[in-house]
Amino acid sequence: MPQHKIDQQRIGFVAGAILIVVSILVGVMVFYIMQRHTEALLRQSLQTSLQNHVDIAQSEIRGAFEKGQTVATRPLLINQMEYANTHSGDNATLTVLTKAAQSFLSTGLTAISLFDAEGKEVADAGAFLQKPALSVPVNTAGRTQILFSTRFFLRTEVNMMKAGRVVGRVVTETPLPTLDSIFKSVARSGKTAELALCASTGANQMQCFPTTLTRHVITIAKRSPKGTPLPMTHALEGETGFIIAQDYRRQEVVAAYSPVGDLGLGMVLKMDSAELYAPIWSQLRYLLPLIVAMLAIALLLLRWLLTPLINELVRSEREARAANVRLRDSENRVRMLLDNVDEGIVSISSNGMIELFNPGAERMFNYRSADILGENISMLMPEPYRSEHDQYLERYLQTGESHVIGAAREVSAQRSNGETFPMELRVSEFSLDGKRMFIGIMRDITERKATEEKIIRLAHFDALTDLPNRRLVEDRIQQTIAWARRADAQFAVMFIDLDKFKSINDTLGHNVGDQLLQMVAQRLIESLRAEDTVGRQGGDEFIVLLASLSAAEDSAVVAQKILSALSAPFVINGQDLHTGASIGIAVYPQDGADVETLLKNSDTAMYHAKEAGRSNYQFFAQTMNAAAAERLLLESSLRQAIDRNQLLLHYQPLVNIADGRIVATEALVRWNHPELGLISPARFIPIAEDSGVIIPLGDWVLRRACYQLKQWREQGIALQRMVVNLSPRQFRQKHLVQTFTQVLKETGVDPHWLGLEVTESVIMENPEEAIGILCELKALGIELSLDDFGTGYSSLSYLKRFPIDKLKIDQSFVRDITTDPDDEGMVAAIIVMAHQLNIRVVAEGVETEAQLAFLRGQGCDEYQGYYFSRPLPADELDTSSVAAR
Repeated sequence: MPQHKIDQQRIGFVAGAILIVVSILVGVMVFYIMQRHTEALLRQSLQTSLQNHVDIAQSEIRGAFEKGQTVATRPLLINQMEYANTHSGDNATLTVLTKAAQSFLSTGLTAISLFDAEGKEVADAGAFLQKPALSVPVNTAGRTQILFSTRFFLRTEVNMMKAGRVVGRVVTETPLPTLDSIFKSVARSGKTAELALCASTGANQMQCFPTTLTRHVITIAKRSPKGTPLPMTHALEGETGFIIAQDYRRQEVVAAYSPVGDLGLGMVLKMDSAELYAPIWSQLRYLLPLIVAMLAIALLLLRWLLTPLINELVRSEREARAANVRLRDSENRVRMLLDNVDEGIVSISSNGMIELFNPGAERMFNYRSADILGENISMLMPEPYRSEHDQYLERYLQTGESHVIGAAREVSAQRSNGETFPMELRVSEFSLDGKRMFIGIMRDITERKATEEKIIRLAHFDALTDLPNRRLVEDRIQQTIAWARRADAQFAVMFIDLDKFKSINDTLGHNVGDQLLQMVAQRLIESLRAEDTVGRQGGDEFIVLLASLSAAEDSAVVAQKILSALSAPFVINGQDLHTGASIGIAVYPQDGADVETLLKNSDTAMYHAKEAGRSNYQFFAQTMNAAAAERLLLESSLRQAIDRNQLLLHYQPLVNIADGRIVATEALVRWNHPELGLISPARFIPIAEDSGVIIPLGDWVLRRACYQLKQWREQGIALQRMVVNLSPRQFRQKHLVQTFTQVLKETGVDPHWLGLEVTESVIMENPEEAIGILCELKALGIELSLDDFGTGYSSLSYLKRFPIDKLKIDQSFVRDITTDPDDEGMVAAIIVMAHQLNIRVVAEGVETEAQLAFLRGQGCDEYQGYYFSRPLPADELDTSSVAAR
């Protein structure tokens, strides 16, 4: 055999051997590199996905828990529940609580129950989950459970507290849709992919919710029969990590585990090892044939061998990239949650460096996220907290002692411009990739603190009499000036000085003098209306603010009432003491347009009263005394006006805005005095009210109005309703309902044809009693309207309890709705509020087309005013546009 043949064989053998060795080494190296790379990607993807699921689950559970806490801290609900505790079985209160419970369903709750202090259920809404497949307690304040039937729910039970007392209990149930979606998303990750959520039921067992592989609740031991802890065991012990072990099915799995915050829950994301590593081992099907082919072909075919390997590598990387895309999508969802909450959210590392700064925090501190990431959190704090923060953090990491972690507290914070502001802060600790992290939830409470400070500043009362002191009285006078200037109204300030007090105080001692001042204060309160103010100037001097007057001379009636009240003996220690008072009166705006002038002029008038002999009153302007005399003349004449047929009724239509048809007429009394001519009701109605003449006057108006309505109906004029006004003194009659029933019976008028208007201030004198009277009138079928809404003290907390059908917006608000943005906003808000309570709205004093157009655009139901018709006698009223019944 030729040498070259032998050499060729030798070379071929050597080349073949080299090729075999090179091919094997290359194949092994490629397979090893691909295996390690793919395994690292899969492991990272598994851990990252689990942490995202944990963060989302924890966020949703805490969000649902805070909803329940929000319900339990609502002041209106707490006040109503406290009332229900002392007025058991009060239907109105129970109705309010039921409506309140129903209103919370719109916040995402599926069920809510309210219990009183004795544990009795007083209201509920929605439907609670019955017989859940699993109920697991959660480590939060109160009693909180995660329930599962076919979906996840969070049930919370929180006490309602007031002044450190438990006044009730709130039980809520909220769905956890995001938790449901997490489990559904995992099912798409592989045949053996499984997400488990469990809670410990003791030292050796745990309960798990249905998973993607197990469709029912399971109770399993924490350790395998060999004593090896399951992956979930590590999670329930507060550990976070990655493990290859056997699961509860005794299958080898690759699992990532983590606790769900500090809620007492654990979460595991796992997959059978066989499926997880299947892509890696499947590569051998391609690698081995390629190695054989490499041994069979020349080196020129080597690149053909590498091509399938490269393709396989690309495919593996593509799968890893897809997993990263899913991870990024999950992270984006979390980011959207962080970006769209109003609260500021900041996370920091264990050394205090900022790692997350959401848009809410950017708006709060006026920093951009890019400028503050990596900076120390102390830069958001004012001194001295900034200098002390690092030491505090280091001490906490060493000792674990903290007054901040897990508890909401108020702290001071600092914006980028150096401005400090109050902030509510809640800090939580968590672990990410084995690193200790802290996350802070922040809320700017500047406005809330400002309101609290204002309330505290205004809440200054005299320590002896518990009356407002001079500062508070001055503030209320200032507010009344602003209102009166806007409403073109009058009010009065009285300066009262006790007579003979110094003698009593010096003779019988300061203790008796103090008791006398307390009793005088009580009599002054009893002599005034609820909307008036009485305060102590100091010593034996008092200031009275009469918040509104129909006429300036009305203050004389109040002054006389005070003098009468103080003239009665005071019994102290078994001894009758007599005193009196000198009263000076200043009327806005005649006697002053500011607080200081009104107080000075009323004080001056008081000294004139003392000089006039004490125990009397004097107006600052002498012309007011003449007006008071005229008032007495009118009062005397008014008593005879009914019998002498000097009174008559005019009627003003109420018009439906939608179709422009008359739906009712309001009966308005007029006085045609034989000497003084036509007298305005604004002059004689207050006199009638104060003198008691309003009772027979009101009966006369009611009868005449009913007879007129009956006459119109007999003439074929199908007027739906006649409306009459109910005066304060009429409303306080003991036999009011019987009187109305008798008049309706005598006149033959159906109660459904009658409407009554009562003013806001009247029913607010005694709201609970007023509710009872209104309910009795409502039971007769009479339509009830709340007149002059918005001009008295607010009755919003009672509005939903009053059985009223209509709410009349006072003309002082309507007058400038086309020019005054404040009035425009006020009227629009009243209409929306009334409609939410199923109450129709009537606007008074409509005089222009522009006003009517605005009201129509806001959805107002009816209007009344000169634009349609002035009050007219019955025979002059145009009834051609009366709405059909």
